[in-house]
Amino acid sequence: MKPLVFLLAVLVASVVKADDIAIQGLQERVEILTDRWGVAHIYASNEHDLFFAQGYNAAKDRLFQFEMWRRQATGTMAAILGRRELKRDIGTRLHLFRRNLSQELNHYHPRGEAIVNAFVDGINAYIRETEAEPAMLPVEFDLLGIKPGRWTAAVVISRHQGLLSNVTTELRLGRAVALVGAKTVKELEWFRPGDPVMQLDPAIDGALLAIEILDLYRAFRRPVQFKAEDIVAEYRGDDKSMALLAGADEAAIAVGDGSDGTGSNNWVVSGRFTQSGYPYVVNDPHRSVALPSLRYFVHLHAPGWNVIGGGEPVLPGVSIGHNEFGGWGLTVFGQDNEDLYVYDTNPADPGQYRYLDRWEEMQVIRDGIAIKDESP
Repeated sequence: MKPLVFLLAVLVASVVKADDIAIQGLQERVEILTDRWGVAHIYASNEHDLFFAQGYNAAKDRLFQFEMWRRQATGTMAAILGRRELKRDIGTRLHLFRRNLSQELNHYHPRGEAIVNAFVDGINAYIRETEAEPAMLPVEFDLLGIKPGRWTAAVVISRHQGLLSNVTTELRLGRAVALVGAKTVKELEWFRPGDPVMQLDPAIDGALLAIEILDLYRAFRRPVQFKAEDIVAEYRGDDKSMALLAGADEAAIAVGDGSDGTGSNNWVVSGRFTQSGYPYVVNDPHRSVALPSLRYFVHLHAPGWNVIGGGEPVLPGVSIGHNEFGGWGLTVFGQDNEDLYVYDTNPADPGQYRYLDRWEEMQVIRDGIAIKDESP
């Protein structure tokens, strides 16, 4: 099949620089115009090509960030950073989505599976280009001595960057109740707006609520931090190389459970009070300010689509932005979205657990984790 073409154009003031690039996987011609602020305006003739192009262009701009997301999502960080990342990889694999992937993707959008797979195909199209021309890779790949891996739809829905984490609060409060009692915990904490029941379930032995229970959970959720020994010998000891890699460290993930106490806001101002006459929508999405940014601005235009704004670079679509009808935002709200659950196991067979008043066999998955400079 003959590859179809991207037209990539960069608009700087009145100067236009354009290139035609042939890429396998497109159904029709796509045009990407990059404005003077670096925002890509993607014009496609169909939905598939729109999200294929979004994935391709975002990977082109943020490939190292994409690779770090992919490795965290697949539990393969120890392969490049060594044994200190082993717990992260184990925690990640314990939290992988293992149900019906098509059903899950279509929860996000009626055509979610098609959209996400088109996005992933676009990412992989750019990665194939770097395989043919390694000089296209960002400098961080050389510093670590690695190459980017291929994406799947499962990587897009990884839980490692989820804005949740209230299970850590549940364990903390449970330990506090066991230690000083519910009345004292209520006096010391601020529970709003209701008056929650704080007593431990009688089935739970408070003395067993050790902080280590969530070690693997915390490990797969913590931000990636690089060290000097991660750099290949050729560049090690070079202050500039270390500074470059340190700049790729991840910011802490906002938990969104209200425990940070910093407050939040979102509001709308009527056009009657603005100079332009248009309303403003403002929101606090609770994402850290980081480099590379956890936001990626893009304009998506195709039949049925005309939206501009910011989203996560590794996710298709726009989460905060506007179309020709209105604007929208999001603010992560503190809520109870995780539970720490205690399973009863069968005294006669520890490989079984109680579910709906019957014993179920535990599913055993045997896996191998690669560790840098060690055997798996």
